[in-house]
Amino acid sequence: MRELVRKLFGGTEYLSHRLESEELVLELESVQKEAECPHCKEKSSRVHSRYLRKFADLPIKGHPTRVLLHCRKFFCDNPFCRYKTFTENFAFIRPMESKTQRLISEILKVSGNNSSRKAKAILAEKGIKISKATICNLNNKNC
Repeated sequence: MRELVRKLFGGTEYLSHRLESEELVLELESVQKEAECPHCKEKSSRVHSRYLRKFADLPIKGHPTRVLLHCRKFFCDNPFCRYKTFTENFAFIRPMESKTQRLISEILKVSGNNSSRKAKAILAEKGIKISKATICNLNNKNC
């Protein structure tokens, strides 16, 4: 499991997993030594605080997957940056997003040639619970 987590969620370390009401919950922790301020691009290793980020990923063996990631906020030490703190970022998920890039790609792939209603049904068969409105929002369509 540790190796799989390293490959899928770069910059993190596996802590645990459990099954909750048919949903697989993965608990991970950030292991990045430093983070880059998204505003000024200066790197920092000075931790300000910690928080728990929750998001969805592709199902594993038909089980919807929820990820709990222990993340950090860092101090920006650049005196010319107007932001004093920032959150670390990861390649597999965009800031403020509730779904991994892998999950979003799968949703867009399925919904590309299907109506939102049909896409919702196909995705549900794969273990991806999503609303028609979310499909429309991801596709930037008025459904």
